[in-house]
Amino acid sequence: MISGSGAEPDGERLPPRVARSMLWTALALLFCIRAFDAARGGVDAEGLLLAAAPYPPLVALLAGRFRLDVRIGLLMASAVLALMPFAVVGMAWGWLPWTVVAGVLVALPARASWPLLGAVLAATAAAGMVAGEPFHVWAWRPLALATDALIVFSLHTVSGLVADLHATRDELAGIETLKERLRLDAELRRTVGAGLRSIAGRLAAADGAPPEDARAVIREATETARRTLAEVRSMAGAYRAEGSRRTPPPVRSPGFVRVILAAVVLIQAVRPLINVFALSGDPRWLCPLVPLLAAAVVLLLSPPSRGRLVALALLLVPVAWPGSYAAGTLAVVSNMWGLLIGAALAWVRPPRSWAIAAAVLALQVVLCVTPPPVASPADMVTNVLSPLILAWLFYGLSRLGDLVVLLDRARHELAAAAVAAERVRIGRDLHDVLGFSLSAVALRGELALRLLDRDPVRAATELAALVPVLERAHAELGAIAGGRVRLEPRHEVDAAIEALEAAGIAVRAEVETGPLPDGTGTALAAVLREAVTNVLRHSRTRTRTITVTRSDGAVRLRVADDGDGRLRAPAGGGTGLESLAARAGGRLSAGPRREGGFEVVAEFRSDPPGLGGDADGVDPVAGAELADR
Repeated sequence: MISGSGAEPDGERLPPRVARSMLWTALALLFCIRAFDAARGGVDAEGLLLAAAPYPPLVALLAGRFRLDVRIGLLMASAVLALMPFAVVGMAWGWLPWTVVAGVLVALPARASWPLLGAVLAATAAAGMVAGEPFHVWAWRPLALATDALIVFSLHTVSGLVADLHATRDELAGIETLKERLRLDAELRRTVGAGLRSIAGRLAAADGAPPEDARAVIREATETARRTLAEVRSMAGAYRAEGSRRTPPPVRSPGFVRVILAAVVLIQAVRPLINVFALSGDPRWLCPLVPLLAAAVVLLLSPPSRGRLVALALLLVPVAWPGSYAAGTLAVVSNMWGLLIGAALAWVRPPRSWAIAAAVLALQVVLCVTPPPVASPADMVTNVLSPLILAWLFYGLSRLGDLVVLLDRARHELAAAAVAAERVRIGRDLHDVLGFSLSAVALRGELALRLLDRDPVRAATELAALVPVLERAHAELGAIAGGRVRLEPRHEVDAAIEALEAAGIAVRAEVETGPLPDGTGTALAAVLREAVTNVLRHSRTRTRTITVTRSDGAVRLRVADDGDGRLRAPAGGGTGLESLAARAGGRLSAGPRREGGFEVVAEFRSDPPGLGGDADGVDPVAGAELADR
């Protein structure tokens, strides 16, 4: 509703301090208007100071966030100070307790403030009637009171919302990421965890069972391991695919902004009608003015466009001037010019919007001079300040309302991006970490089946070796969802040797690194796992060499075959070796060797920048991760 062809609000270019400055500017303009009103009534300097007395408590209410009892105390102080001028200057100072009404809206909960607002408005009108004021005076006072209070309250509320949205930009991402972690953790434990428990249960049943029964149970366990491995790869791909699809949240303008803006526009449309009815004494003027002002209200509250702005200007400006030459009553339409200026500022980009605003304000000055009588200097200043405050309200609510929408959308997009990154991370870690363990379980299970008849002792040894592998897989499953994956290179080299030897591949290993930082060790071990997994899935090699060396602040991993391998480097990114190394801040090369065979070489700095923190950047974790940054 409020965004238009003017400059788009931006959460970075319009920070909370600028939003607050809009509130203070409005407050200053209102003070100036009331001061000139008092000056027109002949109030001296002492009366003006007394009239300004309720402002400090209101400023305190607007500036801070206090407990309810403190807010009530400041509100009571403002109410008492608002009554002080009566003892000195009576009604001559243009009595309008708008600071009290604004304080009521700011200080009290909605269930108490709005009924109290209605009561104060009614009491204000009744006081004017009892004092014998003319109809147009006592009827104008509650309308002006409501307008001033709504201006301050709305700008205060929206600027506070802007500050809250800025302050909580990352909180929603953290909450949504945590919820997604818990959801995926439950899903993984329900599916993958069930598969791991089933494998462990079958292997336990095979221990001590007759050969035929043991054979059937081990075969079932191996098939379960392969099904679970296929499920892990499928889930990993699904998580990565779902993580890349993000739907922008719906954009909705804050409802109270529309309501308050509509209320102020309607009040400004009613005020000219009251003046015409009270001053001209001829109700026939209402026949042309009611549809004209109703059309202006519709244009102001419709979706913004330059065409509507042109229609609004043609509707309001010529009728008031030079139309007032034909009938002075028509000059009341100029009360809507402030909203016209605000619409120009909100709907048109500068400097054109400034030119329109300056032209309308200049025309307001002309209207004070012609047709006669010429307004006094104080009246002229008031007639310029009044449209300024209305323009500032319309522009401020439009600008800040758009900013609230953009900030809220940015919060949700940030949360959606964090959730998507978390899904991608979990998908990659599932593939890169758990896939290796399940591949090892399947291979060792098949080896145990082959050995069951000719070497039962070794078959039992292979089955017993699966217990720590399954325990490690269970631990890795919990670590993946929690973002706490840690892999130790020495242990991974041992596990790689066992897995390769179970597949009938001879291994020569040399590890000379000493202690490594967690980030570096996890990155290196992850690349080793992926390289070994690719060997187990694709290669026909019979001999492998694994070396890990450290020198000049870098650690280097080399995995090479004997010349009979058929392994090729994975293409593109994904969860392949190159992607793993890049995400960990290292370098990797994979290809045929000059002397024959195939090798993978990865090198990392002492602490890769891509590891050591949470994947979404929401909270620190104790260890390194494999996720893309």
